[in-house]
Amino acid sequence: MDMAQHSRFHLVYDGPALTEHKMNVRALAPALLAMGDLVERANEILNGNQAKVSVNVNASFKSGSFGVDLELAQSLWQKVLDFANSHPVTGILAIVGLLGLGKDTVKGVVQVVMWLRGRGVKRIEPLSNGLVRLYVDNDHMDIEERVLQLLQDYKIRRGLEGVIGEPLQKEGIETVAVVDKDAKKVIVSIDRVQAGYFKAPEPEEEALQEDEYATSLQVLNLAFQDGNKWRFTEGGGNTYYATVSDYEFLKRVQLNQEQFAKDDIIKARVRRIQRLTKDGLKADYEVLEVLEHRGASPKVQLRMDFGPTQQD
Repeated sequence: MDMAQHSRFHLVYDGPALTEHKMNVRALAPALLAMGDLVERANEILNGNQAKVSVNVNASFKSGSFGVDLELAQSLWQKVLDFANSHPVTGILAIVGLLGLGKDTVKGVVQVVMWLRGRGVKRIEPLSNGLVRLYVDNDHMDIEERVLQLLQDYKIRRGLEGVIGEPLQKEGIETVAVVDKDAKKVIVSIDRVQAGYFKAPEPEEEALQEDEYATSLQVLNLAFQDGNKWRFTEGGGNTYYATVSDYEFLKRVQLNQEQFAKDDIIKARVRRIQRLTKDGLKADYEVLEVLEHRGASPKVQLRMDFGPTQQD
């Protein structure tokens, strides 16, 4: 029993450099990897862990271009096993359409990026039936909420940059197109002039949590210049750089009133700010106040048993 859904499309790179049906592996390999990342990320956003996708590649040739047949397979076993508790799965045909690479006419991510032309969205207005309206300058476009969800994801935008934007920066590659070979129809075509539209915007960093706590820190590296960060560990592999903003403590250090030996320990009040960045979860640390400073050598327990008191 075949519990998988398939989609096939033809990705074509065209230009003077490809007249002999050759494409530099340094351009092709990253583009194909980016296509895999793009489809897998879209499936992850829309389906979570309910379905898995795979991207298979077959090279094909046409005069003056380099074409790649892509077969996308989506396993639906997880949906069958967890049917009672699962949300409806977005099929691979729909995923390709929402990305703007499918045979059906739809305003997918690719079409929205080409419409935006690098312009920023001024306002997003929710509509009915799962649609939203994007406003740019005096223009607007209505798209599915799912397309907006993909459009706003940094990994999706990086995938499109890898498949479309970066190859078009290579000398001799002038066009990237998705073609329906059966219908002999070009689904979407992007030229070198439009390549810049597909450069992924830098994502905004999002502050997730800020907290303050008292902890013991082992000093690994000191910084004696203003603005430099000290390196600490809290033990258990949690090592980080932190700004020390306790002015009185720093003044004592500069006057040699506080002297440090290797791996000295301070008890301090610390502020931690966690941020979501394009590279994942990050944290910034600041030592607000040094409460205590002691050496790293543990104390030896002295056994002082004097025995029973002697009576004269």
